[in-house]
Amino acid sequence: MTIFTRKLDKPDSFYFSGVLLLLTFFYISGCAGSGSVELSSNGNLPDLAPVVIRTVTGEYEQVWEDLQTALSDRGLMVSSVSHIGEMLVRTGQSFEGAKKIFAQARGLVFCSAILSRTMMETNPHFIAFCPYQILVYSLPEQEDIVYISYRRLIWNNGHNQEPLENIEQLLNGLVSEVIELQEQYR
Repeated sequence: MTIFTRKLDKPDSFYFSGVLLLLTFFYISGCAGSGSVELSSNGNLPDLAPVVIRTVTGEYEQVWEDLQTALSDRGLMVSSVSHIGEMLVRTGQSFEGAKKIFAQARGLVFCSAILSRTMMETNPHFIAFCPYQILVYSLPEQEDIVYISYRRLIWNNGHNQEPLENIEQLLNGLVSEVIELQEQYR
């Protein structure tokens, strides 16, 4: 395998990025190998994890609808919906013995013009984080447990992190609102 790199002004940032990438790889490999995701007491993966996964007991369609409403209430427009679960069922028919991975799974793709512009004015390479996506899914063996997840906006050594933190606050706020609503329904 060949890896192309460019010389950076600060070798320490390159070293830190490489170490972070390796740690992320080993963390994800460990989770994938165990067949389960270990969540902290508040339902999140540990702080350095590249993905936040939260769970709530509820009805999948209600969680999905509440997420769309939370976005709309903030004036955010959904640019697309990824029907991940349906795609896996459809393509799984081509594979003999393909197991059902999700009971249901969709991704909501959206953007915030104000936050995105601020983010990219700070660093045009932050375009890699746009658009934003929140995934909602349930597993076949426990359909009443709904997972809500999103990718963290992690950049090098935290330099110019403030606009990314604002977007993470948005993502976390949306997910927290949906979870709180589900708890009120019970």
